[in-house]
Amino acid sequence: MLHLLLGRALMRWLDKIGDETPPASATGNLPVAELASPALEEAAVPESRPPQEWVYPRLQRRAMGSLFEVYLAGTDREALVAAGNEALDEVERLERQLSHYRDDSDIARLNVHATQQWVRLEPILYDLLKRCCELSTETGGAFDITAGPLIKAWGFFRGEGCIPSEDELAEIMENVGSCRILFDDEDHLVLFTAPKLEINLGAVGKGYAMDAAAKTLHYFGVESAVIHGGQSTIYALGEPPAGDEAMRRESDEAIGREGDEAENQRPNDPTTKPPNDLTTPASSLIPHPSSLPSGWPFQIKDPRDRDTVLETVYLKNEALSTSGNYEQFFEVDGLRYSHIIDPRTGRPTHGVVSVSVIAPSAADSDALSTAFFVLGRKATEEYCKTRPNIRVIMIEERAGAEIHVTKIGFEPPARAESLSIVEVPNHDLESGAPALEISGCTSGG
Repeated sequence: MLHLLLGRALMRWLDKIGDETPPASATGNLPVAELASPALEEAAVPESRPPQEWVYPRLQRRAMGSLFEVYLAGTDREALVAAGNEALDEVERLERQLSHYRDDSDIARLNVHATQQWVRLEPILYDLLKRCCELSTETGGAFDITAGPLIKAWGFFRGEGCIPSEDELAEIMENVGSCRILFDDEDHLVLFTAPKLEINLGAVGKGYAMDAAAKTLHYFGVESAVIHGGQSTIYALGEPPAGDEAMRRESDEAIGREGDEAENQRPNDPTTKPPNDLTTPASSLIPHPSSLPSGWPFQIKDPRDRDTVLETVYLKNEALSTSGNYEQFFEVDGLRYSHIIDPRTGRPTHGVVSVSVIAPSAADSDALSTAFFVLGRKATEEYCKTRPNIRVIMIEERAGAEIHVTKIGFEPPARAESLSIVEVPNHDLESGAPALEISGCTSGG
């Protein structure tokens, strides 16, 4: 398969070289027109070819406790499927490297040894950890890859909520904080300065894997695709085909290794949820009139129903991530405790219902959806003032089952709406490109 892809990439490069005008030195410094005879000109006229039909294969594979899916658009099915499989192979490779559930992963090795000595990492993983620490600093600690022990203490890894004692929280907090990670940029070394500190990339790993998958697709010539991992984060590569071709629907059976439903599924992992029905057919693509913004359209919907749209967003080489507290929580004495923990206090967050973030990279949107959930509306608005490439939709809970919707970075200017939550609808693929619904948010964060 790799040979097939490399061969096609080589042919595209050769075609490009053939289309370029050779420099004057290659033809004896004579203009090209003077060297071409009428016979050669006539022979050079390309034959007309019938228009190629668009195809829309879909591939899926389980990884990182979720179902990853790739929706592809193009005219060469064989090349699209081969490229999609290479992208999903990259996701699997990153799972082996980043998972803290695997004893042989780089992250597991780091957690075991970095409290005692400097540990060398490959440059790409080293850069990821540095980026995570930068995001922690930028958000004032609202996003932190060392907060895993807090989630365990509140019982969310086991799926059984519990309230830790004050002494237990105090001890854990002494080992939480990205500021306790030291970096050596010259040799790509990492050291933990707290004896029980550990890293968990659950709030950023799937987004990072989707960025890598998108780069793989682009490398092999795919210009139009959508990738999602468990539907909490979506990355849109390029834009959907325009014109009548985009109306065609190809009901491909899902291509990939579905495996057993329990395989790679960790229901107690607060960063994942069970995927939807694997047999859902690939949906038709939405036509893209020139009057609409460019990009793949996605609908963020009213949590009360499947009809009211809060915002239609168009993504082109961008990602959309959602974090919410609908699915993982427990109640004690009438108080609800969410699985999203504030790393600064060690306690569950309150007030925010869900956050959707659009960013240039899936790793950033994944991480920021968690950070903004912790920060709340005012601090999120302040963060976005100097970052115009970030868009946010935040839903806050009000008294009487009312919710307040804030839109940041959208046009027209942000406005607030009062809505009542009555149900949590599921992911909807009926309207074209995969529609991410605010109320269908997963626990990604």
